[in-house]
Amino acid sequence: MNLFFFLMSILYGIVKFLHINFIPFKIAGSPVGLWIAYFIVAVVEVVLVFVLSLVAVIVIIYVFRKYMADAQNRIGPNRVGPWGTLQLIADVFKLLQKQDIIPTAADRTAYKVAPYLVFTPVILGFILIPFGSVSILNLMVVNFNYTILFLIAFMTIAPVGEIIGGLASHNKFSLFGALRSAAQDMGFEVPMLISLISVIILAGSYNANDIVTAQRFIPFIVPEILGFIVFFLAMIGRQSIPPFDLPESGSELVSGFSTEYSGMRYGIFYMGNFGFMALSAFVVSVVYLGGWEGPIFPGTIWLVVKGAVFIFIFLLTWISLGRVRIDHLLLMGWKYLLPLSVINLLISAGIALFFGGLF
Repeated sequence: MNLFFFLMSILYGIVKFLHINFIPFKIAGSPVGLWIAYFIVAVVEVVLVFVLSLVAVIVIIYVFRKYMADAQNRIGPNRVGPWGTLQLIADVFKLLQKQDIIPTAADRTAYKVAPYLVFTPVILGFILIPFGSVSILNLMVVNFNYTILFLIAFMTIAPVGEIIGGLASHNKFSLFGALRSAAQDMGFEVPMLISLISVIILAGSYNANDIVTAQRFIPFIVPEILGFIVFFLAMIGRQSIPPFDLPESGSELVSGFSTEYSGMRYGIFYMGNFGFMALSAFVVSVVYLGGWEGPIFPGTIWLVVKGAVFIFIFLLTWISLGRVRIDHLLLMGWKYLLPLSVINLLISAGIALFFGGLF
């Protein structure tokens, strides 16, 4: 028991140094009761975010199927449940029944871990999203001074799962997909982070709530229109969805990094893509459109509406645009987006220097 309290004291010191507050209230009583309360509240919040993330993924996949079917003059899911709403549930049961095949030459541990490295960071990212503000209570699970940095850090973990999955499969098509994923990540991460630094300069804070609050008068998309374009394109490139799905590239690499995956492990990769799409939409809404800021309606509704708009834009690019060549994709990241992000950084520094009081 003494060792337990010693370890918890170290953890408490670390989270206090980072200014992390896991619960929005304090509980009087013994240290044991306090830590039990912290644990219970943290578990409830994480489970709630996990459920909401799964619901968001289910809704996006259903909307995507019906939206794509309508764009292609088809009907889409219409047999399982009213208007095909339960089709995804049926697909999950189908994937659970399929045989989980692991290649003989594969690195079994890395092969099994890779899908979870794709989906778990999505859940961690949603934990850091500010979904609104009620009185003095912020509707987010974890709030500390460097929220936006940790949020981007979690988003950069997901592609690592794709790389590990491709390398661990011991398949040349999967290897090529993993290498493409690594090249694509590096090509778009740098301009994305530089664009984010521009927003941090204007807001004067690394905290997601502070960035939202700084946009109460004017959203950052107005002074940061160039940075928004760079950040938005980088987000699409990071998602590896058409027209930038070069790590999978079915017409060239069979299915890229996921070629050797079957059953529910493949399903987790699939769900991770849509989960990352939802997370990206909320991040763009928070950073450039004021997040939950808006008149009349509650802030959470505003954030969901703004995120839904970006999700439809992502889906529209998926449906309507053809796949680009890998060299053209990398050229766009390094030759065009990177210089534009640096130019935007200089402009943002000038705006913060001369008009910093406006934000």
